[in-house]
Amino acid sequence: MHDATTTYDPWVGSRHVVQVRPHLRRWLAQQTVEGPLLEIGPGLRPTAPVATSYFVDRSPHALAALAIRGGRTASAEGGLPFPDGFFGAVLAFEVLEHVENDEELLDEIARVVRPGGLFAMSTPVHRAKWSVLDDACHHVRRDEPDELFRKIKARGFEIRGYSFDPSEAPWLTRLRARVLLANRSAATACVQAVFFPLHALYQRRFAHVRWISPDVPVPPRADDLALFARLATPAS
Repeated sequence: MHDATTTYDPWVGSRHVVQVRPHLRRWLAQQTVEGPLLEIGPGLRPTAPVATSYFVDRSPHALAALAIRGGRTASAEGGLPFPDGFFGAVLAFEVLEHVENDEELLDEIARVVRPGGLFAMSTPVHRAKWSVLDDACHHVRRDEPDELFRKIKARGFEIRGYSFDPSEAPWLTRLRARVLLANRSAATACVQAVFFPLHALYQRRFAHVRWISPDVPVPPRADDLALFARLATPAS
């Protein structure tokens, strides 16, 4: 799922699908998930197992590549095309910052998740950390952490934990933005073929999921925030 105000397809330039976040996929496999799994906006870097999951994206190019590998795919235009309470879990990594009406998307996520179902996501936070890379990636917002938590809770989700990545060196941020703006297709092809496979290999061997209690304030150094939540089960 990408910036609603543009028609560019950021994934054109590569058909190389890279399974990312293997450490989070291991964690997810240990959770109680009753029902199918949906990932929103994966592009060519899905976290969910491709052959057994549903995918929604605004990139026809990415959806075609996922479908070839067995993924069940649908366009993100016009909401999520699924019945109420259909999914046991929904993933949305690096998605909300691209969506003009993020609260409408969160409403849809809450609609398609079963009571007790899992929601995991990530997004950049802290408006003061806005950079040239946010512009280059067509981001439309950086929420403050408290504001993001409020939006999630307002949809009936109970936040169970969060984690964060600190800011990278400013020179690296500027370099990444410069490379992306110089030739987006070439940059996408390069990172899909080289960087992300190596990064996923590192995570598979060394990374572990460590959630912080939502009662602990998110520190100012946090640049990218991940969280997981459960949809409240109606009282009997």
